[in-house]
Order: sequence, then structure tokens, then C-alpha cells
Amino acid sequence: MHGSELARRQRWLVGIFAVLFLIFAFSAWRTLERVRVNGPIYSEIILGNVLIADILPPPAYIIESYLLALQLVDERDPARINDLVERGNRLRVEYDARQAFWRRTLPSGETADLMTNVAAEAAHDFFKLRDEIFVPAVRADDRARVREALPQMHREYEAHRLAIDRVVQLATESNKQLEAAAEATIERQRLILLVLATAILAVVAFIAVQGQRHARALSERIATASAIAGRVASGDLTTEVPETEGSDESSQLLRAIASMTASLRALVTRAKQASIELMSTATEFAATSRQQEATVQNFGSSTSQIAAAVKEITATSSELMNTMEGVNQVAGQTAALAEQGQSGLTHLDATMDRLAQAAATMASRLAAIREEAAEITGVVTTITKVADQTNMLSINAAIEAEKAGEQGLGFLVLAREIRRLADQTAVATLDIEQMVKQMQAAVSAGVMEIDRFAEEVRSGVASVADVGGQFGQIITQVKTLSERFDAVSHGMRSQSLGAQQIGDAMGQLTDGARQTSTALREFNSATESLRDAVATLRQEIAQFNVGG
Repeated sequence: MHGSELARRQRWLVGIFAVLFLIFAFSAWRTLERVRVNGPIYSEIILGNVLIADILPPPAYIIESYLLALQLVDERDPARINDLVERGNRLRVEYDARQAFWRRTLPSGETADLMTNVAAEAAHDFFKLRDEIFVPAVRADDRARVREALPQMHREYEAHRLAIDRVVQLATESNKQLEAAAEATIERQRLILLVLATAILAVVAFIAVQGQRHARALSERIATASAIAGRVASGDLTTEVPETEGSDESSQLLRAIASMTASLRALVTRAKQASIELMSTATEFAATSRQQEATVQNFGSSTSQIAAAVKEITATSSELMNTMEGVNQVAGQTAALAEQGQSGLTHLDATMDRLAQAAATMASRLAAIREEAAEITGVVTTITKVADQTNMLSINAAIEAEKAGEQGLGFLVLAREIRRLADQTAVATLDIEQMVKQMQAAVSAGVMEIDRFAEEVRSGVASVADVGGQFGQIITQVKTLSERFDAVSHGMRSQSLGAQQIGDAMGQLTDGARQTSTALREFNSATESLRDAVATLRQEIAQFNVGG
């Protein structure tokens, strides 16, 4: 069955390859047939080129330039003449460009000589006559010179045309030869393709025959290997594998199956012996693990009780430590506040001293102001007296000026101004005297107030000194108490830490006991599973027949 399946697949593959190759060969033949000389595609290309050649004169043929010259003979419109001349110039540029192309492209020979020398020289002479004689004569409306130049241009055009006709003839003959050569090449390639296709099909047929033979032998060996593997799978390890001397994969497979059967036979024999030993060992393991599980359970209950007691101690120590820490924190805050109050009192003492000094300074300065005000009063009195005397002198001067009559008018005016200034001075001195008296009264009141303020400041300084001493005693006692609290708190922290460590250790011990108990239960389960596995293994091994 296996042999027929493999052969059938091989025939399918060979058939698919042959069909694909025939499709490829047909496509290649059809492509060559379409692109061959005088084939459909070639004929369409040539038809298009011939159509263009029949409609448009090529740039290498100056017939259009000659026809433009004939049109210029009878043309009288200057604008039309300019258009025709410009068109002729463009035709010459195109002709020169195509000549440069053919000089680079054409191989040396008669065609190249006719195209680039004979025809090109005649065209050059034609363009020279046209541009130097004919066109200037047309622009000058010199009909005699136009008719004189036209025959010369015609001769050059005829020489050019004869050369072009010969080039066309040679190109046509060359194209026919090339078409024949291309056709012969296509025929040779078609024949070569046919021979190659036949040879490939023959090779494929040979490969198919040889593959069929080898597939049949391979199928027989694979069928033998499959049968042996089936008997081994059913438990028969006494099966003998036939010896093979081949070096192919199927022979190697049979030898590998023989080696595998021998190894399995030895392995099953050793497994039977080991299963008996495993069963007894598993029984001993189960008994021992049950004893250990009971011991661990007792140990776990004891550790749980110890852990609960340690947790209560730890909780009590933690609460006491928190209380001590709170008391210590309050004592520290009290000491800090006392220190801040003492520092504030120190600053207040210094401030009171400065206030006392400032009050004394202000009292001395107010006394100096009072003395200066007294001096100002004396000066004002002097100014008042001077003003009174000046007023009296101005009155006397006015009287004397009136006695003098007209000669004393100017002096009279001056006396009046002096009297007016004296009156203003008297008024100003009265105002100054009034303000000085008010200032003296204010200064006296200020001196009295400052004296009272200085006395109160001195009293406050003495009180601040007493309070500062009391704060110093409070700070000393609070610091002593804070140090004692620190010592107690440190001891409680150490005790709580020790209790916590004991609790952690007991927790770890409890977890270890629990894990040990769990591990023993798993070990018991594994032992039971091992016993079941050994029993199952013995049943499975009992199915194999190793002989003996």
C-alpha cells in the first residue's frame, strides 16, 4: 500500500512537471512566433514607420527646404517671407542635427559615405546658396538674382536627391538581408528549443522510470520497517529485523530499528527489576513520612502558642514605647519653648536697655532744644526792640521829609517802606515768639513723659532679669528630665525590638514547621503517587515480551 502511494505521488509530480514544461515551451514558441521578422508585432512596427515615412519627409532629405525656396520665388508679403525663411532655418538646424547623429551611428561603408559626405556636401552647398544669395535677393525683391540662384540650388538639390535615393536603395537591400538573417536565427532557435524540449522530456521520463524502481524498493523496506514498528508497539520485543547491506536511508532506518529494539529489550528488563526495588523503597518512605508529619504537627502547635505570647509582649512593649516617645517629645518641646522664652527675654532685656539709653538721649536732646528755644526768645526780643526803634526812626524821617517839602518826597517814600518793613518784622517776631513758647511747653511736657518712661523701663529691666533666671532653672530641670526620658525610651525600644525579633523568629519557625508539614504531606502524596506509578509501570512492562 505504501509503495503504491509513493509511486502514485511521484507520477503526479512528474505529470505536473511535464505539463508545466509543455506550457512553458508553447509560450516560448508563441513568443518567438509573434516577435519574429515579418511577424505580427514586427509588421505593426514596420507599418507605423512606413506610414510616418510616407507622410513626413525625414530631416535628412532637403525636399521640404527646396519646396520652401520655390514658394519664396513668387512671394511678395514681407511677413510671409519672414515665416518661410524662419521655417527654412529650422529645417537646416534639424538637418545638421540628424547629420551629426548619422556620423556617429552609421558604420563605415558606401552608405555612410553617401549619407554623410555626398548628400551632406550637396545639402551644404544648397543651404549656402539659399542663405547667402537666394534669401537676400528675395528680401531685396531682386527677381533677377532670385531666378539666377534658383537653377544652381536645383542642381545641388538634384545631387542631394540622387545620393539620398542611392542610400534608400542600399538601406532597403541591407534591411532585406538583415530580415533574412533574423528569420534564419529565429528558425535555428525554434529548432534548438524543440530539441531541448525533447531532451528534457526524455530525461524526465528516465528519471520517472528510475524513481519508480527506487520507490518500489524503498516502499518494500518502509513496509518492513512499519510492520516491525507495529509489533514493537504492541509489546513484542522478540521481533528480529532482517539485515540489510545498503547505504540508503531506508537501509539505515532498518538498522536503526534493529538497534532500537535491542535497546528497548534491555531497558524493559532493567525496568522490571527496578520497579520491584522502587515499590519496597516507596513503602518505607511512606511509613517514615507519616511519623515525621505527626512530630511536626506537635512542634507546630507549640511554636504557635509561643508566637502568640511573644506577639502580646511585643504589642505591650510597642504601646509603652510609643507612650514614652510621646512624653519625651512633649518634654523636648517644653525645653525648646523655654529656651525660646529665655532667648526672647535676653533680647527683651537688651531692648529695654536700649530703650532706657534712648530715653536718656531724648531727654538730654529735649533739654538742649529748650535751652536753644530760650536763646531764640532772647534773639526775638532783640529783633522786636530793633523793629520798634526802626519804626520810631521811620516816623521821625517821615516828619523831616514832610518838612523838606518836594525835596523830601523820595526820602518820605523810603521812610514809609522802612516803617512797613518794621511793622512786618514786629508781626513776624510776635509769631515767632508765640511758636517758641508753644515749643518750650511741648518740650517740657516731653521731658517729663520721657523721665517717667525711663523709670518704667528700668523697672521692666529688673523684672525681665528675674523672669530670665526662673526660665533658666526651668530649662535645666526639663533637660534633666528629657535625658531620663531618652534613657527610658531607648531601653523600651531595645526591649520592643528584642521582642519583635523573637516574634519574627517564632513566626519563621512556625512557617518552617507549617512548610515542613506541608512538604511531608506532599511527600506522602508523592510516595503514594510513586507507588501507583511503580504499580502501573509493572503492569505496562508486563506487556512486553523480552523472551527468556
